[in-house]
Amino acid sequence: MGDFNLPFINWTTRQSQAPDSKLIDLMNTNSLQQHVNEPTRGNNILDLVMTITDLSINGLEVTDKIGDHQMIDFSLEVQNHNTRTQHKQVLYYKWANFELMKEEPRLQGC
Repeated sequence: MGDFNLPFINWTTRQSQAPDSKLIDLMNTNSLQQHVNEPTRGNNILDLVMTITDLSINGLEVTDKIGDHQMIDFSLEVQNHNTRTQHKQVLYYKWANFELMKEEPRLQGC
């Protein structure tokens, strides 16, 4: 996401004049999708929101002007694929048998 200042890219056809074509090449190589379809400064789409193709952008809207650019408002849907469960042992000292700990040599110095 950002102000790329590349006015010669046609985002409908994903074609451009050099040197702007390097961004198109980069996007094609890395499976990136550009989501802004309305001008953000004058008649140009200069402010871009790019994601990998399987991420979901919701409610993207070109809104009020900030300085000489329009703001882009959107939400990004992200899923957490981390399915690992972490277990942590927590000792509850209120229930500890301190007398047994004093008598048991292997528990001393713990």
